[in-house]
Amino acid sequence: MLNDKGERMKIKQKIKPILTLIMKLFGLFPIKNNKVVFSSFSAGSFSDNPKYIAEELLKENLAVDCVVVLRNTKRIHLPDGIRYVKYNTLRYLFELSTARVWVDNTRKQDFIVKRKGQYYIQTWHGAIPFKGIEHDIAESLSTKYINIAKHDSQLIDCVLTNSDLGKEIIKKSFWYDGPVIKTGSPRLDKLISKDSLFHDEAKQKLNLKTNVKYLLYAPTFRDSGDISVYNINFSSIINSLERRFGGDWNVIVKLHPNIKDEHIKISKNVINATQFPDIIELFSVADVLITDYSSSMFEFALTKKPVLLYMPDIDDYLKYRSTYFEIEELPFKVANNLHELSSNIIGFNTEQYHTELDKFYKKLHLLEDGNASQRVVDIIKKQIC
Repeated sequence: MLNDKGERMKIKQKIKPILTLIMKLFGLFPIKNNKVVFSSFSAGSFSDNPKYIAEELLKENLAVDCVVVLRNTKRIHLPDGIRYVKYNTLRYLFELSTARVWVDNTRKQDFIVKRKGQYYIQTWHGAIPFKGIEHDIAESLSTKYINIAKHDSQLIDCVLTNSDLGKEIIKKSFWYDGPVIKTGSPRLDKLISKDSLFHDEAKQKLNLKTNVKYLLYAPTFRDSGDISVYNINFSSIINSLERRFGGDWNVIVKLHPNIKDEHIKISKNVINATQFPDIIELFSVADVLITDYSSSMFEFALTKKPVLLYMPDIDDYLKYRSTYFEIEELPFKVANNLHELSSNIIGFNTEQYHTELDKFYKKLHLLEDGNASQRVVDIIKKQIC
């Protein structure tokens, strides 16, 4: 039957050669030298590094044709000067086939063909990873994904990173031996520069109160599929935050896209922002972050605002995932239960935290100065001008 998963997979496999052929036929059209195609999270949103690179490119006032690939255009606002193309349409294949530059933060499909004269910038979607990625966790990846990743890596012209450690990880894990360029993370520029307009607009989008402080809870997904760890008694956490930092507090919950948020209990003073597309805007408005094994810990901490780790399932989690750091190396307090989490909040030492952060980032030879987007735009300008 057509709705059977196995049958659908067979049909997709039969269609792929046709899609590759279509791209090759579109290759008869000339490459448009000023066209740049952007995609984030497999066309799931206009966000992350590609978004901020596109916005910086617009500031240059060049005659650039910026195209964003999207699965769904509902509730997505694109700036003037950026148009969209629907994912997995003939038009999508045409735009890719005739663009001078591609910018993406995840892997492209394995039927995609790149032409001579095209340039592919892979930004990836995590500046400093905590948990293993790509080849380093190959045993837990599907053969299908590994084939897609290897195909994509053959197309890439450069991968961006923000640290010497990032370079090492990409060269080791990406099935890729091309240039890795330390530019910093475009998506973090406005966060690092403490852009007040960016902060105010994010608060307006979320309809947040000006006289309330906000905790952002942003855990990553579990390979095991366990969702019980996400249901936290936020009332006790709010009480601890109010004791330590003063003021009134609410919670913003941002779950990983792989987690279905309908399973999570949302109570009073808790905002479900799982469908909010841009976590960097949430970083801007949050006063404290609680996460677990997510690389968001390293990015949010660049603001010098408190990060606390809640890892009630650490032993089980590490059965599925390798990590690039030992827990003891991290500059963040770790809690294995809610009592420890409350204690870590109440006993939070700001001066000690800042000292530990500075030592940690210095070891990474980190480049995050708020100018990453401009560096990437300079790379693009060399291709399109």
